[in-house]
Amino acid sequence: MYTPVFKELSGRGFGEIVKIVFSGSSGAVRRITVRPLRLKGGDFWQCEKIVDDKAFHQNIEAEKLQTVLGGILNSNGFSDINIFLADKHISYHTASNGRLNRKESARKENRTVELSHDRKKSYILPEGTEIPPLVDLGVFDSSYRVVKSKYGKFVQINRFIEIIAEKLKHFSGNELRVVDFGCGKSYLTFIVYYYFTFIRNINTRIAGYDVKKEVIRDCRGIAERYGYSGIEFFEADISRGFSCPQAADMMISLHACDTATDYALWHAIQNNVRFVFSVPCCQQEINRQIKFRDEYSLLGQYGLYKERFSAILTDTIRCEVLRSCGYDVDVVEFTDSSATPKNAMIRAELKHPPPGANMGVNAALADINRVARYFNVSQTLLNLINGAAAEGQADGLLADEHTSG
Repeated sequence: MYTPVFKELSGRGFGEIVKIVFSGSSGAVRRITVRPLRLKGGDFWQCEKIVDDKAFHQNIEAEKLQTVLGGILNSNGFSDINIFLADKHISYHTASNGRLNRKESARKENRTVELSHDRKKSYILPEGTEIPPLVDLGVFDSSYRVVKSKYGKFVQINRFIEIIAEKLKHFSGNELRVVDFGCGKSYLTFIVYYYFTFIRNINTRIAGYDVKKEVIRDCRGIAERYGYSGIEFFEADISRGFSCPQAADMMISLHACDTATDYALWHAIQNNVRFVFSVPCCQQEINRQIKFRDEYSLLGQYGLYKERFSAILTDTIRCEVLRSCGYDVDVVEFTDSSATPKNAMIRAELKHPPPGANMGVNAALADINRVARYFNVSQTLLNLINGAAAEGQADGLLADEHTSG
């Protein structure tokens, strides 16, 4: 099927092709980007494969490109192939009848083929930008250049902002209201404020909450020193039934311990917060209760695996509760696991808010409850949504009785 594509590639010299992009996959590999790369050992093609929002890289010897790509293409069924040359763009598209159609167009500006391994990556928060929180973190020096030993942290912070920016790329409100539960020292909070205020030019207001009085005091001082008038900090414990007075478009909860994450998510659900970014931590609630039955008892034999399974079950329940309440939900890695094992972010956007009385009353919630009963666990966010659903049903019943009387 892809014979015309390989003939096209074989007719081009190594230095002619800027990049090749394969997309529209029906298989596990969603996207492939191939670029020429010149190393000391010779000429290679750097192949980046995107699988479940994760990037995997492989360097392929120049003469083996067709063999390696052939296997990947045939197993994933890419419908779109784009070949970018220095002076033109060639595209192949698979039509509904299976025919491969070719188009060619001139590029407005000629591109130089970059063969160096050290090509400069474009970051959403680029080096050289005056970002005071990155100086205080030690990521930038006083000249706003990346400190060599902190380059990993620089990449992580950019990744964090990219995840949020991608979800809010179409946000068009005059004001962005954010709540941050368990804000801690708040450097990421300050960086979020910087991005939306100074790069996106959105009037941004952030309310940060933490249980530690000294942390709140320090954060207030830092905000004053930066001149970030749109950020306020408050001492409060979200896990003790605290009701946040601020309306919000976005909720952030990074490494809120155990059930504090549940109360943060519950706040978002109750208040129809549109965007949710939560990185759970210390998921011990289910680990203390979980009981395995029948053939699944082997899952509880090893403490470390039992803890990991409990964490996965906890966060799966959280994702499904959000989904039952009208959120589109996905889970992404926001940093490398070598930096922290708690690197999975629950990212959600409210698309179909249910009526208050029917909150969570649907098939998805019934499925979650069956799973919880099977493993003999009680989970905080699930309990909160069950309580709200029961109250909604009771209110509806009383209303019907009053009407019929």
